[in-house]
Amino acid sequence: MRSPVREVVIALAAVALLASCTGGPAGEGDGPAASGSPTRKALDLSGDPRAAAPLAFDSKAAHVLPTGPKGFPPINLHGRAAWLTHASGVTMYNLATGKAVTTIKTQNTPTYDVPAPRDLSKKQAEMVRSRVSFPVSVQIGGVPAVVAVVPVQLAKNGKGSAQAGLEVIAARADNGKLIWRLPVDIYGDPEGKLGAQLVEPGDGLVTVTWTENDSTFMGGTFAFSLDDEPRMLWQRAGFGMVGRSGDALLGFRYEPDEEFSLAGVAASNGRDLWAKEVPAGATWGVKGNGTPLAKLVDAGEQAQLIEIATGDFVLSRRAGPTSRMNCEHGEGGTVLLCASKQDGALAVDKTGKILWRRAAGDGPGDWNATVEAEFKDLFYAKGKDGAFVVDGRTGRTVSADVGIVPDRVNAYAALVYTDNGIEVHFAK
Repeated sequence: MRSPVREVVIALAAVALLASCTGGPAGEGDGPAASGSPTRKALDLSGDPRAAAPLAFDSKAAHVLPTGPKGFPPINLHGRAAWLTHASGVTMYNLATGKAVTTIKTQNTPTYDVPAPRDLSKKQAEMVRSRVSFPVSVQIGGVPAVVAVVPVQLAKNGKGSAQAGLEVIAARADNGKLIWRLPVDIYGDPEGKLGAQLVEPGDGLVTVTWTENDSTFMGGTFAFSLDDEPRMLWQRAGFGMVGRSGDALLGFRYEPDEEFSLAGVAASNGRDLWAKEVPAGATWGVKGNGTPLAKLVDAGEQAQLIEIATGDFVLSRRAGPTSRMNCEHGEGGTVLLCASKQDGALAVDKTGKILWRRAAGDGPGDWNATVEAEFKDLFYAKGKDGAFVVDGRTGRTVSADVGIVPDRVNAYAALVYTDNGIEVHFAK
């Protein structure tokens, strides 16, 4: 019988992602961009990465993106564009107009035959969103780009049969032009339908954890290069990534005795860096946050912060976050903020040094809120009096009137998830 940790790993990781080709059939939207041809020269949605994080947004939505029912849509903000992965490819939206700039469809047959995002039922949306990756921002040849991973049926190879696989799509972040595609043939004969669960970029390569059996069970992890002509670097069945920092991956390693170990693996070559035994009978979970640290919980009330590169704990159990705290890290930020209404807030830097604490309570210096979104070192929280913004470096409230409660934020806009799609609210 497998350890109870297996089911916990599956649940947490689900919440918490050869050859190249420069052509392909035209997709929807502005057709030329979908097929890989240049888009209009005037179009540039890349944005300025140095732009400051906003303190407030217009309370009136400028547009509603047709992304389907409310939930956690696999969408990424990059500059003045929003990128959405779906069952048949990836779509780029212009935040200024709310219109699709291009849809790049998979060259191989999509695994999941479902309607377009705007027409998905809630059940279909939940199924697709747990099996396609969030798009991630990368650099390819010095150019800002976006990468998405979609489950597909790979074409027959010779006398062989079609096989479940994945297709990586890379496109320019500024105009939506297709850069390349990479079909991924999982070694062996994968069971059932595949999914792309977690995608982590960095250091010239991207690592992806896949699922099998049309479920959220982690089947393994692979890595590919971000070259002009990409190539597979390695595949490893039985290791499920839940976080990454630099060249170190954090995850669970499936052992021959049908148990799991907590392990660190090198992103560059897939080799073990370290491993820790999961205590018998404990139900542990790990969540990476785009920092060198990750939150690790067991059955107790306290949690610990673990260094991804070494597997070492950086704070004592009593000094660290509680199990009920969610730990968040903003894109381009330097602070990891762990917070819950019941237990207050705790902020640490990348080394695990405590920057500040706020106890739970209703006083002026206390914490009674949930963190809804983050960008750089600003955290957008919802309290009893509405949304406010906290500077993660100091713990000070820097804005008490955000205008909305955002789900995603960047320098130009905030997204709010609704049952009718995603509202776009411009920064003030």
